[in-house]
Amino acid sequence: MRKKRWTIIVSFLAPGFVLYVLFIIYPFLSSIRYSFYNWNGVGPLIDFVGLKNFAYALFSHNFAPFFWRAILHNLYFFAVTMILTSVFGVLLAYLLVAVHERTSRWFQVIYFIPMVVPPVVVAYVWSMYLEPNYGVLPQLLEALHLNALNVPFLGSAGLAIPTIAVITAWAGMGLPILIFVAAMINIPEEMIEAARVDGATRFRTFVSVIFPFIKPTFLTITTLIFVGAFGAFDYIFIMEGTQAGPNYATDVIGTLFYRTAFGGFGTTAQSMGLATALAFLGFLIVMIASTILVLLQRSASRNL
Repeated sequence: MRKKRWTIIVSFLAPGFVLYVLFIIYPFLSSIRYSFYNWNGVGPLIDFVGLKNFAYALFSHNFAPFFWRAILHNLYFFAVTMILTSVFGVLLAYLLVAVHERTSRWFQVIYFIPMVVPPVVVAYVWSMYLEPNYGVLPQLLEALHLNALNVPFLGSAGLAIPTIAVITAWAGMGLPILIFVAAMINIPEEMIEAARVDGATRFRTFVSVIFPFIKPTFLTITTLIFVGAFGAFDYIFIMEGTQAGPNYATDVIGTLFYRTAFGGFGTTAQSMGLATALAFLGFLIVMIASTILVLLQRSASRNL
C-alpha cells in the first residue's frame, strides 16, 4: 500500500518536474556556462574567457558605469514601488477592512482591474495620457490653470523613472491589497477589542496590534516587489525604448541586458556571454536580498 502511494505521488510529480528541468533549470545552467565564454550567440562555444565577462561588467571603464547605474535605477525603482505598493497598500487595506464589507469588495475589484490588463496596453495608454502636447493630463492641467505642473514626465531625466515606477505600482497594487485585507481579516477580534478597551486610538491600534500581526505578510510582499523591481523591463521598453531614455535615465538591468545581447545604438559592448554574465549578477543580487527578506519574514512569524 505504501509503495503504491509513492508510485502515485511520483507519477503526478514527474511530468511537472521534467518540464521544470527542461525550461527552468537547464536554461539557467546553460546561461551560467555561456557567461564564461566570449560568445555572440551563434556557433559553438570555443573562446573561453573565464571570469573576464564578470570583471568587465563590474570594473571596466567602458561598461561598469552602465552596469552600476542600472543597479541604482533598479534599487530606486524598488524603493518607489515598495512605498506605493506595500506602505500605501497596507493603509488602503486597513481602510477597506474598516468600511462596510460590500463597499470593500467593490473597491477591491476596482483596485485589481489594472492587473488583468496587459502591460503593453497600460504602458501605451499612459504614454498617451502623458503626451506633453495632446495628452489627457496636460490638457487637464491647462484647464485647471496649472501650466507650471505640465512637464514632460517621460522626457525628463529626473522624472522618467519615478513616473514609470508609479505607473508600475498602480498597475500591480491590486494583489497586495487583497493579500493585506485577507491578513487583517484573520487578526483575532479579541486583540483589537482589548486595544480599544485600553483606550488606544485607531493609529495606535494599527501600529501596536495590526501591523505586527501582518508583518510577515508585509515582508513577503516586499520580497516579491524586490524581485519584480529587478525584473523591470516591459514598461520601460514600451515607454522609453531599448535606449531607456532620456539619456539612459531609465536604464535598468533588463534594458542593459537587451542592448548587450542583441545590440542597439549606444551599446558599449555586444556579446551574449557578457549579457548572460549581467543576468547572473542580477540573479545573485536578487537571491541575496530575497534570502535576507525571507529570514526576516520567518523571524517575524516566530515572534507572533
